[in-house]
Amino acid sequence: MMLNRAKQTLKDVFGYSSFRPLQEKVIASVLEGDDCLVLMPTGGGKSICFQVPALTIEGITVVVSPLIALMKDQVESLKQNGVNAEFLNSSISEEDQAYVVKRALAGDVKLLYVSPEKMNSESFYYTLLQLNVNLIAIDEAHCISSWGHDFRPDYKRLGYLKKQFPKIPIMALTATADPLTQKDILVQLKLARAKVFKDSFSRPNIYIEARPAYKRKEVILDFIQKRGEESGIIYCLSKKNTEDLSRYLRNNGVQSGFYHAGMNSDIRNRIQNDFINDRIKVVCATIAFGMGIDKSNVRWVIHHNLPKNIEGYYQEIGRSGRDGLPAHALLFYGQQDYGILESFNEESERKVILNARLERMLLFAQSNHCRRKLLLNYFGEWSVEDCGECDNCRGKQQLFDGTVMAQKALSAVARLQGKLPKELLPKVMAGHRSPEILAGRFHEIKTFGAGKDVSIADWELIVSQLINLGYLKIEYEQGTILALTPLSNKVLFEGEGVQLHHLHQKIKREKQVEIKKARPVVSFTHEQGLFERLRKLRRDMAVEKGVPPYILFSDATLMEMVAHRPTNEWDMKEISGVGNKKWELYGQAFVDEILAFLNDKKNKAKPAYHKTFELYKKNLSPEVIAARTGLNIITVYSHLATLFEKGESVDIEQYVLPYEKRRVQVILDKNPGMQLQQVYEAANKQIPHHIIRLAMSLLKN
Repeated sequence: MMLNRAKQTLKDVFGYSSFRPLQEKVIASVLEGDDCLVLMPTGGGKSICFQVPALTIEGITVVVSPLIALMKDQVESLKQNGVNAEFLNSSISEEDQAYVVKRALAGDVKLLYVSPEKMNSESFYYTLLQLNVNLIAIDEAHCISSWGHDFRPDYKRLGYLKKQFPKIPIMALTATADPLTQKDILVQLKLARAKVFKDSFSRPNIYIEARPAYKRKEVILDFIQKRGEESGIIYCLSKKNTEDLSRYLRNNGVQSGFYHAGMNSDIRNRIQNDFINDRIKVVCATIAFGMGIDKSNVRWVIHHNLPKNIEGYYQEIGRSGRDGLPAHALLFYGQQDYGILESFNEESERKVILNARLERMLLFAQSNHCRRKLLLNYFGEWSVEDCGECDNCRGKQQLFDGTVMAQKALSAVARLQGKLPKELLPKVMAGHRSPEILAGRFHEIKTFGAGKDVSIADWELIVSQLINLGYLKIEYEQGTILALTPLSNKVLFEGEGVQLHHLHQKIKREKQVEIKKARPVVSFTHEQGLFERLRKLRRDMAVEKGVPPYILFSDATLMEMVAHRPTNEWDMKEISGVGNKKWELYGQAFVDEILAFLNDKKNKAKPAYHKTFELYKKNLSPEVIAARTGLNIITVYSHLATLFEKGESVDIEQYVLPYEKRRVQVILDKNPGMQLQQVYEAANKQIPHHIIRLAMSLLKN
């Protein structure tokens, strides 16, 4: 019964006809009152796992989230779907926080997002005692683990929740946690009986590519120019890199901005807002950028430098293609980057672990094996199948049968039972009697020197391949100790073969500076035309509403509209992502645009605003026109402004008060070129968007 209610909520509120398989299992478990650990890739639908139960069960769901921008983004998105959601963090005044708490206590809030600092405060603890909390969701749960790549001390203090609120189910969610971090999340949150749900870490829509750091600027510019209006993020190692690269791109005609911690927070916020509102298409940033936004139509991510670890790399490339459409991840790597990052770890108490993870990142970048398989194996999702869709799979690589070598190495690790560090296995195989080998008595095992016909340097390459391919893993909590995996047993006991790349194979990728064009999001020219019209309508309506375009509808939703071309309410609500509230706010405008497109194709119809003009000439008010046509009132005013700009006899001045027009003029005189949303903010949000739109049209003429 409850699960059926949850499915109806999914359709009515979020506009989706069915859950993804793992989502349904997680939600069913939560509805039974279970604690859960949920591992899903970015874009896999984690938020649905707690948002739907929040709206299905009586009471309020409290969501712990580490980033202010992410909270704002998700709360705004929920509100656009008609959900009573709020957030509490340091970005709002104490007075506003008190008002939010008052509403929550009155039962007027269904989802309350809070920062970990707020969640740990004494005052909020007493608030929790008074609330009818039905679920506590801890997003970005990897932040609780000191083994994770983004450890935050405030998260670690959340361990008190299970003890203080034993009857409230707790859901921990993350997209980036290796097996060690997964275990630590459960320990730190004291979720002894939690059910663990793991989705595949595979993101098949992302094409993964890595190349040496050669002519990076030129390659990046070529890459971007072949991608038209697509949005993307370039991650850089230093502040100076972000500024220099952004300047280079701007000088070559690319709308670009830079973002790093050394900038004024107001400027950083402006850059982020410009990006999420599609005013610029590229941001060159240090790693902090992107964590606080849910922008679904980022089509590519470039790493200008080698990342610190695979977890961070995976999280960052996951910011592309969140809508499920094709995306591209391009990584540059070099020994210079490796040396700089290694020096950063020098003073850390966790130096050994950090360096081991950095080395693993370099191994990934340098590898000739399937990149998707390497990522899956790293996260404990043991895979032997190549993806066929990364740079290595598409390239022609020479393989040889390395089964015997692999069996010898795996046998040595098995015999030493958790005592052998990664750096010593090549010496054991080559029979090298170094002091460390003798001290550990590693020379006494049967397989010592079993590969003495191969040099230590070559064994280092073999061991690196075995780790990358998932036949060996590093137990990071023990430094660099090696251990077997489920794939190891298949090689040792089931006769499975191992294919390795030739040890001295040279891949001169620095010559591969040609960048192929992106796989098109839309296949046919006429479909592209409708997609662009819907995207422009989305952008215009988003500006009027003061929200990012992707909050209205994702690119994937627009693509489904292009494919099915709904022309009425019933058909539009069958489109994924169009719930009841979204239909009420925006649906008719998109139906009108589709109808106009279809009529344009037949050369029978005039633009969408023609009907508005015909009714206006009958002396009908904008409100009546909206009622007659089913258009949103904001769309009607926008039509009238467009008609005025085209020279039609439309008196839009009657809708604008003199002081409103003067105020807009003063703002534009001081800041020529300001966009509508910027004028709205400069006017302290005291003049409605549609009035500003009309005033700007008046001032143009």
